Amino acid sequence: MQVLVSGKQIDIVDSLRTHVDTKAPAAVEKYFQNPIRANVVFSHEAHLIHANIWVDVGHDLDFQGEAEAAEAYAAFDLALEHLVKQLRRHKRKLRNHRRNIAAKQEVAEI
Repeated sequence: MQVLVSGKQIDIVDSLRTHVDTKAPAAVEKYFQNPIRANVVFSHEAHLIHANIWVDVGHDLDFQGEAEAAEAYAAFDLALEHLVKQLRRHKRKLRNHRRNIAAKQEVAEI
């Protein structure tokens, strides 16, 4: 997965870039095997740092998570939690839909 980390009016240090490069792919690949790309943008909003994560997992599926915190690491972690919750819910919806189709086919065969 290609991960692009950028900042609006904020410098991205190497340790933050490494933190993002290790955590984001691991979290997304838990639910989708071959995600295409992730874009992480950090920006200032008043005294807080805003983190916005956008992930393209293919098949016209895009997910976005965002959060604000006093530090960039905390903002990224909160945004990643928000994104993972969306991924988990979508995956559960797909799994339940497939089970319902299989159950309907079994009933139709009887």
